[in-house]
Amino acid sequence: MSGMENGGVVREKGKFAVLGFALSCRLQEVEQEDASRLLDALDAELESHGLVMGGGVDLDRLDVFVLPRKDADATDSDRLALAEWLDQQPLCTEVAVGDWVDAYGVE
Repeated sequence: MSGMENGGVVREKGKFAVLGFALSCRLQEVEQEDASRLLDALDAELESHGLVMGGGVDLDRLDVFVLPRKDADATDSDRLALAEWLDQQPLCTEVAVGDWVDAYGVE
């Protein structure tokens, strides 16, 4: 069973890892509404792959951590497709995608 302890999520020992990955890019000079539209478009793209994100965007950079929805089985192909999608966006430069990692860190 999971719970909250000291403001963070706690995982019961022996439970499976929750895997996710970092996705980021630099943004070319954008207005706030452009950044918001990019974030909305990314959210829709993630949804089509069964993924959700946490993090956000400002006028210089997009930094999110991506996780599969509870009912989804995301693959490495999904991870790479998202990096490619982001790389094709005209506002984005220096796209970086991380490897799958345990979202709760190493114990």
